Amino acid sequence: MEKKALIRKEMINLLKSFDSADKSHQSQKIIEKFLSSEQWRTAKVVALYMSQEFEFDLTPLFGQGEKQIVIPKTLPNRHMIFVKYDKNNLERTKFGILEPKSENAIVPDLILVPGLAWNKEGYRIGFGAGYYDRYLAHFSGQTASLCYDFQQKDFNPETHDISVGEIFTYEH
Repeated sequence: MEKKALIRKEMINLLKSFDSADKSHQSQKIIEKFLSSEQWRTAKVVALYMSQEFEFDLTPLFGQGEKQIVIPKTLPNRHMIFVKYDKNNLERTKFGILEPKSENAIVPDLILVPGLAWNKEGYRIGFGAGYYDRYLAHFSGQTASLCYDFQQKDFNPETHDISVGEIFTYEH
């Protein structure tokens, strides 16, 4: 647990100090790779997330193709659902993240899972609240994550952690 907290802190610092030109270059290459993937091509309902300023920016994916885009809404007891994205129907949460006002849950085909670090087996370190792990424990669709090259770390998952199906990252 302590190692996760250290990795979490290290990654937030690295992300906040990431050179903007390098970030832009890596983001473009990773998104291109993801958009040509089987997961993206076959999914009809895609769950994205509203990224914080330092996180991987998914904004270019919101207007892509004929996909229905859903985003997470947190609920009491650390649960969440996915709701249709409507830029005119968002509110800022206590975490400072934009979420839908609606509670009309939609189950996605593909979830892009946020995080701070991933190991080679696809396990991730998120922000520590467990929303995604709880949701993914009962999710049978596809999962993927987009991450920068420095976000791959070696760590041991905990018993409640759920791995991501595929990680799209920058290859040098």
